[in-house]
Amino acid sequence: MSRLGLVCLILVLLGLGAESYIAAKLGLRRGEVEDQLRKAIADSETATTALAKAKVELGDSQQKLQSVKVGWGYEWNFPAGGNVGSVQVVQGRLAVTGLGTSFGAARGLARRQITDATGQARELAPVVHVFTDNGQGGSRYIGEFSADISPNGLNETTCVLIPTWAASPEEQQTWNFAGAVRMRSQTPAGERSAVEHLHQTIQLTYSQITQTGLRTEEQKRLTTAAEEALQARKNELLGDSAAAENPDHPEYKLGLVQTLVDVEEERNAVQFAVDELRRQLKVASEFRTQQLDALKQIAAKLSSPETKVSQRTK
Repeated sequence: MSRLGLVCLILVLLGLGAESYIAAKLGLRRGEVEDQLRKAIADSETATTALAKAKVELGDSQQKLQSVKVGWGYEWNFPAGGNVGSVQVVQGRLAVTGLGTSFGAARGLARRQITDATGQARELAPVVHVFTDNGQGGSRYIGEFSADISPNGLNETTCVLIPTWAASPEEQQTWNFAGAVRMRSQTPAGERSAVEHLHQTIQLTYSQITQTGLRTEEQKRLTTAAEEALQARKNELLGDSAAAENPDHPEYKLGLVQTLVDVEEERNAVQFAVDELRRQLKVASEFRTQQLDALKQIAAKLSSPETKVSQRTK
Protein backbone atom coordinates (compact mmCIF):
# COMPACT_ATOMS: atom_id res chain seq x y z
CA MET A 1 0.00 0.00 0.00
CA SER A 2 1.30 3.47 -0.85
CA ARG A 3 1.90 6.15 1.77
CA LEU A 4 -1.08 8.17 0.56
CA GLY A 5 -3.38 5.15 0.88
CA LEU A 6 -2.09 4.46 4.38
CA VAL A 7 -2.77 8.05 5.44
CA CYS A 8 -6.29 7.87 4.06
CA LEU A 9 -6.97 4.60 5.86
CA ILE A 10 -5.78 6.09 9.15
CA LEU A 11 -8.07 9.11 8.69
CA VAL A 12 -11.04 6.82 8.05
CA LEU A 13 -10.31 4.75 11.16
CA LEU A 14 -9.92 7.89 13.29
CA GLY A 15 -13.26 9.21 12.05
CA LEU A 16 -15.03 5.94 12.86
CA GLY A 17 -13.46 5.84 16.33
CA ALA A 18 -14.50 9.41 17.12
CA GLU A 19 -18.03 8.69 15.96
CA SER A 20 -18.33 5.62 18.23
CA TYR A 21 -16.91 7.46 21.27
CA ILE A 22 -19.20 10.48 20.92
CA ALA A 23 -22.29 8.30 20.34
CA ALA A 24 -21.54 6.20 23.46
CA LYS A 25 -20.91 9.29 25.60
CA LEU A 26 -24.13 10.91 24.37
CA GLY A 27 -26.23 7.82 25.18
CA LEU A 28 -24.73 7.47 28.67
CA ARG A 29 -25.37 11.10 29.62
CA ARG A 30 -28.89 11.04 28.23
CA GLY A 31 -29.73 7.98 30.39
CA GLU A 32 -28.32 9.59 33.55
CA VAL A 33 -30.34 12.78 33.03
CA GLU A 34 -33.57 10.85 32.43
CA ASP A 35 -33.07 8.75 35.60
CA GLN A 36 -32.41 11.84 37.75
CA LEU A 37 -35.43 13.66 36.32
CA ARG A 38 -37.77 10.72 36.91
CA LYS A 39 -36.58 10.34 40.52
CA ALA A 40 -36.98 14.07 41.25
CA ILE A 41 -40.53 14.10 39.83
CA ALA A 42 -41.55 10.99 41.84
CA ASP A 43 -40.11 12.40 45.09
CA SER A 44 -41.84 15.76 44.54
CA GLU A 45 -45.22 14.08 43.92
CA THR A 46 -44.83 11.95 47.07
CA ALA A 47 -44.01 14.99 49.22
CA THR A 48 -46.99 16.95 47.82
CA THR A 49 -49.39 14.07 48.55
CA ALA A 50 -48.08 13.73 52.12
CA LEU A 51 -48.50 17.48 52.72
CA ALA A 52 -52.11 17.46 51.50
CA LYS A 53 -52.92 14.44 53.68
CA ALA A 54 -51.36 16.09 56.76
CA LYS A 55 -53.42 19.27 56.19
CA VAL A 56 -56.63 17.21 55.92
CA GLU A 57 -55.80 15.37 59.14
CA LEU A 58 -55.10 18.68 60.89
CA GLY A 59 -58.45 20.11 59.80
CA ASP A 60 -60.32 16.99 60.97
CA SER A 61 -58.57 17.06 64.34
CA GLN A 62 -59.37 20.74 64.90
CA GLN A 63 -63.04 20.14 64.05
CA LYS A 64 -63.26 17.28 66.55
CA LEU A 65 -61.53 19.38 69.21
CA GLN A 66 -64.04 22.21 68.76
CA SER A 67 -66.98 19.80 69.09
CA VAL A 68 -65.99 18.55 72.54
CA LYS A 69 -68.50 19.68 75.20
CA VAL A 70 -68.60 19.33 78.95
CA GLY A 71 -71.62 18.67 81.07
CA TRP A 72 -70.79 19.32 84.70
CA GLY A 73 -68.41 20.84 87.24
CA TYR A 74 -68.25 24.37 88.60
CA GLU A 75 -69.02 26.94 85.97
CA TRP A 76 -67.82 30.54 85.67
CA ASN A 77 -69.31 32.72 82.93
CA PHE A 78 -67.90 35.94 81.49
CA PRO A 79 -70.59 37.60 79.32
CA ALA A 80 -69.51 39.36 76.17
CA GLY A 81 -68.92 43.03 76.85
CA GLY A 82 -69.75 42.63 80.56
CA ASN A 83 -67.86 43.86 83.60
CA VAL A 84 -67.69 40.52 85.43
CA GLY A 85 -64.21 39.77 84.14
CA SER A 86 -61.87 39.74 81.15
CA VAL A 87 -59.46 37.23 79.62
CA GLN A 88 -56.25 38.19 77.82
CA VAL A 89 -53.51 36.10 76.25
CA VAL A 90 -50.12 37.04 77.67
CA GLN A 91 -47.08 35.04 76.46
CA GLY A 92 -49.10 31.87 75.95
CA ARG A 93 -50.95 32.17 79.26
CA LEU A 94 -54.42 33.48 80.14
CA ALA A 95 -54.55 36.48 82.46
CA VAL A 96 -58.05 36.44 83.95
CA THR A 97 -59.55 39.36 85.84
CA GLY A 98 -62.66 38.60 87.91
CA LEU A 99 -61.86 34.99 88.82
CA GLY A 100 -59.57 34.05 91.68
CA THR A 101 -60.13 32.34 94.97
CA SER A 102 -63.59 33.95 94.79
CA PHE A 103 -65.98 34.72 91.96
CA GLY A 104 -68.21 37.41 93.21
CA ALA A 105 -70.45 35.73 95.78
CA ALA A 106 -69.86 32.29 94.25
CA ARG A 107 -67.10 29.80 94.76
CA GLY A 108 -63.81 30.51 93.03
CA LEU A 109 -60.65 28.50 92.46
CA ALA A 110 -59.32 26.59 95.44
CA ARG A 111 -55.93 25.09 96.07
CA ARG A 112 -56.10 21.46 97.07
CA GLN A 113 -53.98 20.28 99.96
CA ILE A 114 -52.59 16.74 99.68
CA THR A 115 -49.93 14.66 101.37
CA ASP A 116 -47.45 12.93 99.12
CA ALA A 117 -45.86 9.52 99.62
CA THR A 118 -43.12 11.00 101.79
CA GLY A 119 -45.66 12.57 104.16
CA GLN A 120 -45.01 16.10 102.93
CA ALA A 121 -47.95 18.47 102.45
CA ARG A 122 -48.36 19.77 98.92
CA GLU A 123 -50.72 22.04 97.07
CA LEU A 124 -52.29 21.05 93.78
CA ALA A 125 -53.23 23.70 91.27
CA PRO A 126 -56.92 23.85 90.32
CA VAL A 127 -57.78 22.84 86.78
CA VAL A 128 -59.93 25.00 84.51
CA HIS A 129 -61.49 24.07 81.15
CA VAL A 130 -62.02 27.13 78.96
CA PHE A 131 -64.77 27.61 76.35
CA THR A 132 -65.50 30.57 74.11
CA ASP A 133 -68.45 31.59 71.96
CA ASN A 134 -68.00 30.27 68.44
CA GLY A 135 -70.17 33.02 66.97
CA GLN A 136 -72.80 30.53 65.78
CA GLY A 137 -74.75 30.03 69.00
CA GLY A 138 -72.43 27.27 70.23
CA SER A 139 -69.19 26.91 72.13
CA ARG A 140 -65.60 26.30 71.21
CA TYR A 141 -63.45 24.33 73.61
CA ILE A 142 -60.07 26.04 74.05
CA GLY A 143 -58.52 23.44 76.33
CA GLU A 144 -57.51 22.51 79.83
CA PHE A 145 -55.54 25.00 81.92
CA SER A 146 -54.03 24.82 85.37
CA ALA A 147 -53.89 27.84 87.65
CA ASP A 148 -50.56 29.34 88.64
CA ILE A 149 -50.65 28.92 92.44
CA SER A 150 -47.77 31.26 93.11
CA PRO A 151 -48.60 34.40 95.16
CA ASN A 152 -48.65 36.52 92.02
CA GLY A 153 -50.52 33.90 89.99
CA LEU A 154 -53.62 33.24 92.09
CA ASN A 155 -55.25 35.73 94.46
CA GLU A 156 -58.77 36.68 95.38
CA THR A 157 -59.93 38.34 92.14
CA THR A 158 -57.33 37.44 89.48
CA CYS A 159 -55.54 34.35 88.27
CA VAL A 160 -53.09 33.21 85.63
CA LEU A 161 -54.00 30.05 83.71
CA ILE A 162 -51.32 27.90 82.09
CA PRO A 163 -52.23 25.51 79.23
CA THR A 164 -51.55 21.88 80.10
CA TRP A 165 -50.53 21.09 76.51
CA ALA A 166 -47.96 22.56 74.19
CA ALA A 167 -50.06 25.22 72.47
CA SER A 168 -48.39 26.36 69.29
CA PRO A 169 -48.24 30.07 68.35
CA GLU A 170 -50.50 29.33 65.38
CA GLU A 171 -53.12 27.83 67.69
CA GLN A 172 -52.87 30.74 70.14
CA GLN A 173 -53.62 33.15 67.32
CA THR A 174 -57.00 31.44 66.89
CA TRP A 175 -58.02 32.14 70.50
CA ASN A 176 -60.67 34.85 70.58
CA PHE A 177 -61.91 35.99 74.01
CA ALA A 178 -63.78 39.06 72.76
CA GLY A 179 -67.11 37.23 73.05
CA ALA A 180 -68.62 35.27 75.91
CA VAL A 181 -66.24 33.02 77.85
CA ARG A 182 -67.22 30.05 79.99
CA MET A 183 -64.90 28.12 82.32
CA ARG A 184 -65.56 24.78 84.00
CA SER A 185 -63.74 22.87 86.69
CA GLN A 186 -64.41 19.39 85.25
CA THR A 187 -65.18 17.52 82.04
CA PRO A 188 -66.36 13.95 81.47
CA ALA A 189 -63.51 11.45 81.64
CA GLY A 190 -64.28 10.03 78.21
CA GLU A 191 -64.40 13.45 76.57
CA ARG A 192 -61.20 14.45 78.36
CA SER A 193 -59.41 11.38 76.98
CA ALA A 194 -60.68 12.27 73.52
CA VAL A 195 -59.34 15.80 73.90
CA GLU A 196 -55.97 14.51 75.05
CA HIS A 197 -55.87 12.21 72.04
CA LEU A 198 -56.78 15.11 69.75
CA HIS A 199 -54.04 17.28 71.28
CA GLN A 200 -51.53 14.52 70.62
CA THR A 201 -52.85 14.13 67.09
CA ILE A 202 -52.55 17.87 66.47
CA GLN A 203 -49.01 17.93 67.81
CA LEU A 204 -48.14 14.95 65.64
CA THR A 205 -49.80 16.59 62.64
CA TYR A 206 -47.89 19.85 63.22
CA SER A 207 -44.70 17.83 63.41
CA GLN A 208 -45.61 15.99 60.20
CA ILE A 209 -46.43 19.28 58.46
CA THR A 210 -43.08 20.68 59.56
CA GLN A 211 -41.25 17.59 58.36
CA THR A 212 -43.26 17.55 55.15
CA GLY A 213 -42.44 21.22 54.61
CA LEU A 214 -38.75 20.46 55.06
CA ARG A 215 -38.99 17.51 52.70
CA THR A 216 -40.90 19.66 50.21
CA GLU A 217 -38.19 22.32 50.35
CA GLU A 218 -35.58 19.62 49.85
CA GLN A 219 -37.53 18.23 46.90
CA LYS A 220 -37.80 21.74 45.46
CA ARG A 221 -34.05 22.09 45.86
CA LEU A 222 -33.53 18.71 44.19
CA THR A 223 -35.97 19.65 41.42
CA THR A 224 -34.13 22.93 40.85
CA ALA A 225 -30.83 21.08 40.80
CA ALA A 226 -32.30 18.52 38.39
CA GLU A 227 -33.60 21.30 36.13
CA GLU A 228 -30.19 22.94 36.20
CA ALA A 229 -28.54 19.59 35.44
CA LEU A 230 -31.07 19.00 32.66
CA GLN A 231 -30.31 22.42 31.20
CA ALA A 232 -26.61 21.65 31.43
CA ARG A 233 -27.19 18.34 29.62
CA LYS A 234 -29.28 20.18 27.00
CA ASN A 235 -26.44 22.65 26.55
CA GLU A 236 -24.07 19.74 26.13
CA LEU A 237 -26.37 18.20 23.54
CA LEU A 238 -27.63 21.31 21.73
CA GLY A 239 -24.88 23.81 22.49
CA ASP A 240 -24.43 26.90 24.61
CA SER A 241 -24.12 30.20 22.77
CA ALA A 242 -22.69 31.83 25.90
CA ALA A 243 -19.82 29.35 26.17
CA ALA A 244 -16.30 30.45 25.25
CA GLU A 245 -14.65 29.25 22.09
CA ASN A 246 -12.46 26.17 22.65
CA PRO A 247 -10.71 24.80 19.56
CA ASP A 248 -9.94 21.53 21.32
CA HIS A 249 -13.55 21.06 22.45
CA PRO A 250 -15.96 22.60 19.93
CA GLU A 251 -18.83 20.66 21.55
CA TYR A 252 -18.78 23.10 24.49
CA LYS A 253 -20.31 25.79 22.27
CA LEU A 254 -21.87 23.82 19.41
CA GLY A 255 -23.19 20.89 21.45
CA LEU A 256 -22.58 17.21 21.01
CA VAL A 257 -25.34 16.84 18.41
CA GLN A 258 -24.00 19.55 16.09
CA THR A 259 -20.43 18.42 16.75
CA LEU A 260 -21.41 14.88 15.84
CA VAL A 261 -23.04 16.16 12.66
CA ASP A 262 -19.88 18.12 11.83
CA VAL A 263 -17.72 15.08 12.52
CA GLU A 264 -19.95 12.95 10.33
CA GLU A 265 -19.75 15.52 7.54
CA GLU A 266 -15.97 15.65 7.95
CA ARG A 267 -15.87 11.86 7.87
CA ASN A 268 -18.03 11.82 4.74
CA ALA A 269 -15.71 14.35 3.14
CA VAL A 270 -12.71 12.19 4.02
CA GLN A 271 -14.45 9.10 2.66
CA PHE A 272 -15.28 10.98 -0.54
CA ALA A 273 -11.65 12.10 -0.87
CA VAL A 274 -10.47 8.54 -0.23
CA ASP A 275 -12.85 7.21 -2.89
CA GLU A 276 -11.60 9.86 -5.31
CA LEU A 277 -7.99 8.88 -4.63
CA ARG A 278 -8.87 5.24 -5.11
CA ARG A 279 -10.43 6.01 -8.49
CA GLN A 280 -7.38 8.04 -9.49
CA LEU A 281 -5.12 5.22 -8.34
CA LYS A 282 -7.18 2.76 -10.36
CA VAL A 283 -6.98 4.95 -13.48
CA ALA A 284 -3.20 5.39 -12.99
CA SER A 285 -2.77 1.66 -12.45
CA GLU A 286 -4.72 0.84 -15.59
CA PHE A 287 -2.72 3.43 -17.55
CA ARG A 288 0.55 1.97 -16.25
CA THR A 289 -0.60 -1.51 -17.24
CA GLN A 290 -1.45 -0.31 -20.73
CA GLN A 291 1.94 1.38 -21.07
CA LEU A 292 3.73 -1.75 -19.90
CA ASP A 293 1.79 -3.87 -22.39
CA ALA A 294 2.67 -1.44 -25.18
CA LEU A 295 6.36 -1.51 -24.24
CA LYS A 296 6.30 -5.30 -24.16
CA GLN A 297 4.83 -5.39 -27.66
CA ILE A 298 7.43 -2.94 -28.95
CA ALA A 299 10.22 -4.95 -27.35
CA ALA A 300 8.86 -8.14 -28.89
CA LYS A 301 8.78 -6.58 -32.34
CA LEU A 302 12.33 -5.28 -32.03
CA SER A 303 13.66 -8.68 -31.05
CA SER A 304 11.99 -10.64 -33.98
CA PRO A 305 14.22 -12.15 -36.98
CA GLU A 306 12.53 -10.08 -39.67
CA THR A 307 13.51 -6.94 -37.91
CA LYS A 308 17.12 -8.10 -37.67
CA VAL A 309 17.30 -8.95 -41.46
CA SER A 310 15.90 -5.58 -42.34
CA GLN A 311 18.50 -3.91 -40.28
CA ARG A 312 21.35 -5.89 -41.97
CA THR A 313 20.05 -5.09 -45.51
CA LYS A 314 20.03 -1.45 -44.74
